[in-house]
Amino acid sequence: MSWEAQETERARARQNLHHLEDHRMLYDPYEDEFFDAVVESADRLRAYLSEHIPRCESVALRDGLREIQAALREFLTRMPTQAPGDFGPFWEALRAMRARVGAATGSIADAFDIPVDGDLARIVEQRHNAT
Repeated sequence: MSWEAQETERARARQNLHHLEDHRMLYDPYEDEFFDAVVESADRLRAYLSEHIPRCESVALRDGLREIQAALREFLTRMPTQAPGDFGPFWEALRAMRARVGAATGSIADAFDIPVDGDLARIVEQRHNAT
């Protein structure tokens, strides 16, 4: 891949990571989350990734975004119904989704040397965070 193509792909990676930060369901405290809002946000993010994954030129970015999309899809599959007052399964599924998204975000950040800071840093391992 040429230097120009690498820079374009790095910009694409940065844009996608920036878009993740717009989804509070990835990092807000669990007790602040509302079931319907989280499910809607996860579905919107999954749809966004469906549009952007085909534009990826590198395997690193494409695979990282696919992993995020798979985590969202699994979360949405686990959340078809919510028993009133039973938030345990919801928080468990949300915790698992955040862990997978955080790991994939960290991989993308490493591959493209992009610091992760702000709210998104809450779900990414410390070695990936900006100093």
